[in-house]
Amino acid sequence: MKSISCLEPGEVHIWCNTFSHDMTVLTRMESFLAPNELIRAERLRDRSLRQRFVAGRGFLRETLAHYLAVEPDHIQLTANEYGKPYLADITGLNSRRPYFNLSHSGEFILLAISDSCELGVDVETVHDAMPFLDMMKLVFSKQEQENLLDLPQHLQREAFYRCWTRKEAYLKGCGLGFTLPATSITVSLLPDEPLAIVPGLGTNTACSVHWNLMDLAVPNGYCAALAIEGEPPLLRYVS
Repeated sequence: MKSISCLEPGEVHIWCNTFSHDMTVLTRMESFLAPNELIRAERLRDRSLRQRFVAGRGFLRETLAHYLAVEPDHIQLTANEYGKPYLADITGLNSRRPYFNLSHSGEFILLAISDSCELGVDVETVHDAMPFLDMMKLVFSKQEQENLLDLPQHLQREAFYRCWTRKEAYLKGCGLGFTLPATSITVSLLPDEPLAIVPGLGTNTACSVHWNLMDLAVPNGYCAALAIEGEPPLLRYVS
């Protein structure tokens, strides 16, 4: 793995991984977790959800540990009032601490890391049977709904996921999550449009600075996006 010295300003590393169902791997990942994370894992009654939480947090800790040259169980995570995780102060650690955001869906884990700016990432499994037009009415702005319905029917499902991941990445990046109504944010979704957060109600309420959106290359069956504060970064995919 690369050290933080290789994570340059203006650069974002995209880590792609899949969940391991190997109990040896899961036990190792569990050993990295803090007491509060272990309690949270135990509260998940569904075995699959519990394993995914352990694997996701373990992967996050293991990856950050390599950037920071510390042991995974020495990583101290905190969160803002809306639940967005951050690195807490670590005794003796250089003041350069990376920004990061984690997302997972199905069997896929996606982690974005930068050392210079806030970011958010989202990945979703594309479900052919999901009633996306019903979901659209709950989370899309009026403009997004109109743009989606203007597309030919065979392009609508792809556009729905494109819009959904861009919106969620932006909301996660701002650190507000869905405490800000998703319908108050409008993003571009048409195939021939540049990726953008469309100025309008809610946009400046969430973040007073300029943000950019980028679609991410993920395996077939998934859709993913990155939202980043400031100028578009150089993306480096790491596995």
